[in-house]
Amino acid sequence: MQLEHAEHTLETIRTLMDRSQRYEHLSGYSGLLAGGTTLLGCAALGLKLLPFGPRLDFAVAWTAVFAVAFAGHLLSTFGRARQRGEPVWSRQARTVLLAVLPSFGAGLVLTVLMGRLDRLDLLPGLWLLLYGCGALATSFFAPRSIAGLGATCLAIGFISLVALPGHSLATMAIGFGATHIVFGVSVLVVEKRAARTRRFWRQVEHLAAIGAME
Repeated sequence: MQLEHAEHTLETIRTLMDRSQRYEHLSGYSGLLAGGTTLLGCAALGLKLLPFGPRLDFAVAWTAVFAVAFAGHLLSTFGRARQRGEPVWSRQARTVLLAVLPSFGAGLVLTVLMGRLDRLDLLPGLWLLLYGCGALATSFFAPRSIAGLGATCLAIGFISLVALPGHSLATMAIGFGATHIVFGVSVLVVEKRAARTRRFWRQVEHLAAIGAME
């Protein structure tokens, strides 16, 4: 019995340590928002709804998409942290930021460079490659679904640049739009299942406590 108790205690400690190292404030709704705004940006560019000219339309559309998606992510992250009673700027959050900064910085440099070379058509594939690298870098201390998202974006970016160059809108729609919507839905489904499981065990514990009192 003592050996079993010791093993159970060690398993509990390992679980708590793993949770303390993981960044758990990602929200499925931020994925849905990012995917939805990306599809809207593709529609605006594809239907030529912006009046500024091709280069400026490209810059305005994707800057607006990034701003909305980033703001939505910040709000959802703040909301989840507040709901759990945890600080937003935690050690895990700082670790995630440091992991994605190199990819983000490289993305900014390549965006400026491709703009000067007038090769905006290559940017969606390059963005996906760097986004995938950043997501994979955070997958060691973020939910496992992040690794799947990163690998998918990396693969789509590689295919876009090597096999299907010149399809920038399709690359954005599939690589950032569809993948983030699928990611958001999968995260929400997992969260709902986990919530049902927690409610079930709380009911079991409640019934067990009532039975013990009787």
